Amino acid sequence: MKKIFTLAAIAALVLASCAKNETYVIAPEQDAISFGAYSGRVQTKAGSTDDMNLDALKKADAGFGVFATYSATTDFSEANDNFMTNEKITWDGSAWSYSPVKYWPNPTNGKDADAQKVSFFAYAPYANPGATETVGITGFSIDGTTKHNLVHYGFSNDKNTPNVDLMWGYKTGAAIATWTLGTNDPDFINLNLTRTTDKVAFTFRHLLSKLGGSQEGAVTDPEAAGYVANGLIIKANAETIAPTNGFGADDGTKITVSKLIIESAPQEDPAGTPVLDANGNPVVYATGIQTGKLDLYTGKFTLDAAANPVQFKQTITNDPAEITAGTADSQLADRIAEPASFASFAALPKGVTATAVNVYKDESSPIILVPGTAPVVDVTITYMVRTYDAKLPGTYTDVPQTVWGRVKFPTIEENKKYNLLIILGLNDVKFEASVQDWDTGSTWVDANNNGVVDPGELTGSDQQIGLPNNL
Repeated sequence: MKKIFTLAAIAALVLASCAKNETYVIAPEQDAISFGAYSGRVQTKAGSTDDMNLDALKKADAGFGVFATYSATTDFSEANDNFMTNEKITWDGSAWSYSPVKYWPNPTNGKDADAQKVSFFAYAPYANPGATETVGITGFSIDGTTKHNLVHYGFSNDKNTPNVDLMWGYKTGAAIATWTLGTNDPDFINLNLTRTTDKVAFTFRHLLSKLGGSQEGAVTDPEAAGYVANGLIIKANAETIAPTNGFGADDGTKITVSKLIIESAPQEDPAGTPVLDANGNPVVYATGIQTGKLDLYTGKFTLDAAANPVQFKQTITNDPAEITAGTADSQLADRIAEPASFASFAALPKGVTATAVNVYKDESSPIILVPGTAPVVDVTITYMVRTYDAKLPGTYTDVPQTVWGRVKFPTIEENKKYNLLIILGLNDVKFEASVQDWDTGSTWVDANNNGVVDPGELTGSDQQIGLPNNL
């Protein structure tokens, strides 16, 4: 629904004459500036810690931030935030609103339509960081050389403090991949806008990347209509020996998962051997909190120091003790989870089958990956393999297993979703990874079966997140 604030300023000047005639001089109507957006989710004053989409941005503690510079009749050359400084734009239920409302400048001399220009720059989710903020969106500045607005950002190295899904807003309708910086900037940024009743509209693009995390609002039950596989899925592969009566059958083999841990690999293996990334370089983690900056003019995010990975760990389990203690980051899907108790083999869930299903039970915050780094990821999974056999005293075998695997990702690119498919075999466990834009994507084929994403094995391209013009 479109919502436009208007202010009709009517000045009446009464001129006296012998005939007592009255003449009214009407000042030009000033139009309020209104916004439209496209993306959302939230937590903490340093910004959202969830996978951003439009519904998330509309939440009460979310929204997006805008900086604006008024440059009179000249084109934008440098930011000075003289029109808006980190203006908070929030969803009021029918439109994007803010306070105090700003108005488009009218022509300076009241006669000729000289173009009074305002330029707008946006980021999401909105943040109002304090002076001591170190994680998420930590502050704002104007670059001393480029004179562009900058958003400062810190990566969390504490698994209990999720990272913020940082986004940049550019001009709605622009095909960002065709932008030549410095050549057709006004086509891609809300530069040098003049008085209008249209909304100033932004499309938001992810600046970081993620591993795992489920799709907002997606159907995650594999038995339900419209099922969508999310960023972390699992399936069974018997390798050379298939189960006699099939996976998941009440007279076959059932595999249920107790715990899954996804974490950054150590810098050295237990024997002291350095861990190498997909590029053959030793993994060396950032010391302290890794920081970077988003340039609101170019939309580029750059690290302040060397491109060292940030350590992370995600535990997915249904263990009541770990859930209560807060050491569980997400819960396992009911379809595959090892139950606390069960009355019979038939009462067990179907478990892991030859069809890939979601690992997460519900929407889960993804692991944020740092563009420019080449992370090495360790996966440890504990599961139970039970095969029905009426000849046995308990009518089934009961074998717990814990296995480990390692995946080396190539250099991380921005705005990408990296997926992980766990292939759980009766003989061993293998892994496949994929990368996709945050909407659609393609799969990695490990052609030489070495667990490393070699050149030519992984494909995909950037994709921005689009938001409607008028909300």
